Amino acid sequence: MPTYYKVLGLPEALRDDPNLSAQTIRNAYRRALLQNHPDKTTQSAVKGADFSIDQISEAFSTLSDRKSRAEYDKGLHQKASHYERGAKGREVFRTGIETVDLDDLETNEVQGIWYKSCRCGDEYGFLIRESDLEEAAEDGEISVGCRGCSLWLKVLFGVMEQEAPEKVNDTLGDSGKGEAEKLSSPI
Repeated sequence: MPTYYKVLGLPEALRDDPNLSAQTIRNAYRRALLQNHPDKTTQSAVKGADFSIDQISEAFSTLSDRKSRAEYDKGLHQKASHYERGAKGREVFRTGIETVDLDDLETNEVQGIWYKSCRCGDEYGFLIRESDLEEAAEDGEISVGCRGCSLWLKVLFGVMEQEAPEKVNDTLGDSGKGEAEKLSSPI
C-alpha cells in the first residue's frame, strides 16, 4: 500500500521534515486531485489513475493535521526500520529535495513571481507566487513541486518587517514634518 506522501505526490524526503507547511500539503492535494479526477483528465488517463479521490482525501486529511501526521509518521518509521535496514543495521540513503534560497531564483517583479527551470525542460517548472510566500511567511520556507514532473524544491526565505511611516517619523523626531518644512517656517 502506498504511503499518504506518495498518494499526494510528495517526495519521501519530506516525510521527515517537521516544518512541512500546510501550504505545501494543500498544493500537493490539489495537484493529486487534478491528476486523478475523472472530470479533469482525459479518458485514457482516468483508466490509468493511480489513486481514487477517497484515497487522496484521506491522505490530505491525515497529513494536514499535525497530530495525525505525527502519529502516521511514527507508524511509517516503525515499518521502515523493519524493512529498510540492511544486514548491518544501516539505514538506506534516500535522495531528497534540492534546497535553495529565494534569491537564487529568477524573478518577475511585474507579475510578482519567482521561478526556476527544471531539468525536465519546463522553464517555469518551480513557480512561486507572492501569495504563496505570504502564506508560508511564518515558516520561512516553502516546498514547491515542479509543474512538469515529480521533482521538488525547498525554498528558504526571510521576511523583513517594515516599520509604519508614523513610527519612522517619530523616531527621527520631526513629528511627520520634513526638514524643508522646518527650515521654511518663520521663527
